[in-house]
Amino acid sequence: MVYVLIALGLAVVISPLISAMPTKAQRRKAAVRDQARALGLRVTLRPVPPVPARFRFEPERDLACYQQYQANGKTGQGAPHAYVLTEGGWQPTEGGAMIPAWLTILPSGASLVEVSDCYISIFWDETGGLEGLQSIRQAIDSI
Repeated sequence: MVYVLIALGLAVVISPLISAMPTKAQRRKAAVRDQARALGLRVTLRPVPPVPARFRFEPERDLACYQQYQANGKTGQGAPHAYVLTEGGWQPTEGGAMIPAWLTILPSGASLVEVSDCYISIFWDETGGLEGLQSIRQAIDSI
């Protein structure tokens, strides 16, 4: 009877600790985010910027923002441009801006991109893991 009470007491103490441990999926996302930081990308969890209603853009999953600041204005975009992934492919959210070729390099989970002289923000669901992160890095480097 004493052993049962000891085992029950240990279970009561240990169970909250076990439930607070991250899952495998959470550890994978953390590893991708750590690698992104090592590659010079800033990772934030922020709301997706507004997209015109005509695109019917409603991501199925939460999106993380992978962002790189361009101190020297490397992108040459001037005013900020946004591109959204629709059924027909990448589309500019405003005007008739040309679609940059580097958008095709992005992983399948990337669905919104903002580009200006100062930054590049890629909203991605992180489903591609480290391979998807490498695609993002390659796309940014090709600008």
